[in-house]
Formats: sequence, structure tokens, C-alpha cells
Amino acid sequence: MKKSSFTFLEIIIAVSIFMLVALALFAYSLETSRSWEKIVTERNRFSELLALDRSISAMLENIIPFTWPDEDGRSVPFIIASQDSLRCAYIHRLNDEIEGCLRFAEFLLEDGKLHIVYSDRPFLHWDQVGERKKTALLAEGVESIRFRYADWSADNSSDWEQRLLWLDQWETENSERKDVPLAVMLTINWQDGRTESWLRRTMGSGFRERFGKWEPLPDDKR
Repeated sequence: MKKSSFTFLEIIIAVSIFMLVALALFAYSLETSRSWEKIVTERNRFSELLALDRSISAMLENIIPFTWPDEDGRSVPFIIASQDSLRCAYIHRLNDEIEGCLRFAEFLLEDGKLHIVYSDRPFLHWDQVGERKKTALLAEGVESIRFRYADWSADNSSDWEQRLLWLDQWETENSERKDVPLAVMLTINWQDGRTESWLRRTMGSGFRERFGKWEPLPDDKR
């Protein structure tokens, strides 16, 4: 009876093939794990963006004109709008009859965290709010935010597209304006390099309509 045996070369070839298969399986497993981590990361990021989108839409789409008397009894527009901040009044769903359906809120960015600070009662300064001041976290990992505000030119000779103006600040101080922008654009720059924007029309603003008493922006203010 002939006894079979493996040569040293055959053992080396077999081990080499085994190592190649093991290496291929390891690489495939590692790539699958990385792909799964990316999917989970993107899913979590998408979920966070959906929650942020709902919060932004609920606020910006329901902004309304609102005035409140100052120390001299003058009716002051509640809205304060600049490039990096926005304070406004907006309609909120009714959760509590005592709180009502109005919210008075401001976007606040601190230490990479975007908050909305709000109260269910109007005020002139935050130190007047007291215990009714509340804060909600909207997003983390934010580098900067920027607002732009849509307005309408009084120049009737221009085309519709030319009459639509984008402003970096909504001027109400030392003016008779008590209205709100036609639309608000919020751009968020994230710490990881992403940039995303939200554009929302304000309450009651359409192609030929807007909510509340309104006069177009004079040509000398463009």
C-alpha cells in the first residue's frame, strides 16, 4: 500500500491560499463594518436634520407681526433681525390654554450648540421674562449661522424678480415699519465643513399677498 504525503512546497502553497482567502474575508468584513458605520452615521444625521427642519419650519413659517409697548408707551415691533440673530413672534400649536398660541423666541448659538430661547409672554428684554423663559436645543456641532430676509421694492417699473430684495438686516428701529419679512433664509455652517440652508415664507405671505399692514421698502432704502 502506497502512503501519500504532502511536500513542503504543497504545504506552503496551501497555507498561502488560506492566508489570501482569510485576508480577503478580513478586508471584506472591515469594509462592510465601515460601510455600516457610515450608514448609521448618515441615518442619525438625517434624523437630526429632520427634527431641525421641523423646528425651523414651525417657527419661520408662522412668524407674524407683533408690537409691544415700551417704557414710553410706544408700540415697538417685537422682531429683531440681523445677520447672525433673529428674535420674532410666531404662532404655535395650542398645548396649554394658559400658555396660549403665541411664542416669543430667539435663535441663540453658544459653544457650537444652536438653541431656541422662548417665552409664552411678550417682553422687551429677556430679564423681564423671569421663570417663563425656556430653552430648547435644536442642533450641535454648529460653527455659525446666517439669516437673510426677503423684502419687496416699491419700484413698480421693475420686473417681479428685480423687485424681490434680499436683506442682511430687517430695519424697524427709527422707522414706521411694523411688518415682517416675506421670507427668511437660515444658513447653518457646521463644524465638519457642511453648509445647509432653509428658506421659508412667513405667515400669510404668498405670490401677491402678505400678512398684516405693509408698505414696500422705499427705493432709497434698498
